[in-house]
Amino acid sequence: MAFDAEELPRDLTAFDRGVIVGGLSAQERDWLVAQRQAWASQCGGRHEDPDDLVDRHEVPIFPSHWSSFPDFPFAPSAEHASRRDVTEVARNCAKDDWVPLLVASLAWGWGTRGFGPTRLSWILHGSSRWEAHARPEINRRLAAAIGDLEAGGAAAAYRRLHHEEPIPGLGPAFFTKLLYFADRARPGPARSLILDARLAALMRSIWQARAGQPYAEGARSAAWLWRGPRWTPYRYEVYLTFMNRAGDQLSETGERWTPDLVELLLFRHRPSVGVDVR
Repeated sequence: MAFDAEELPRDLTAFDRGVIVGGLSAQERDWLVAQRQAWASQCGGRHEDPDDLVDRHEVPIFPSHWSSFPDFPFAPSAEHASRRDVTEVARNCAKDDWVPLLVASLAWGWGTRGFGPTRLSWILHGSSRWEAHARPEINRRLAAAIGDLEAGGAAAAYRRLHHEEPIPGLGPAFFTKLLYFADRARPGPARSLILDARLAALMRSIWQARAGQPYAEGARSAAWLWRGPRWTPYRYEVYLTFMNRAGDQLSETGERWTPDLVELLLFRHRPSVGVDVR
């Protein structure tokens, strides 16, 4: 499908619109194609379908760290959790009980880092900084946001958990993971995407590379636009729009790309190693 700038959100700033309309540079496209080839090779070289490539992304976990949570959905002997595994948790959740997906999303997101169980305990039971909602209310808010995915799209679901009906302790870096997996479990292509500090840093790099363009004149800096950790609903919609644009561009070669494959390949890139995706 040909890109149509007229279909972009009407409230985009000139800087954001310019970056999205311009899309990926040739160097960025080449970099992503190379990253896809490397990931496919790491997966055995026989996984050309983008959904399969995304499914196979796994992270190491320590189930013993989560043993105090009865809703932990993975086996005590599990050493890794993949995107496919967490999506399956979402498929198996009762429509009025999304806490197992909350636990799975945090376990997958934190990996072997030790703070995850403490953060989950604060979300479910409160902390010195906030009082937790009771479990039925947490589930109601999660169910409402997940319902928004179908009724209003990923941006509507983000707005609900961002400020309309937030869950204390659950910020965008992790509630976008939960929404992403809930969306993947639904029929059809997923529209929600993960946005965390690593991905925001890469967006900042992409925006910064265009800071000298005429459309960026007078705009706030890329660092200010992509600062976190509570990215505005507007910034999340800009992110979704750019990632969909990137997937469409890359698919023009005849090889199918999805926005979450672009997200995965960016997520696997660590800015600290000094690789320039521009």
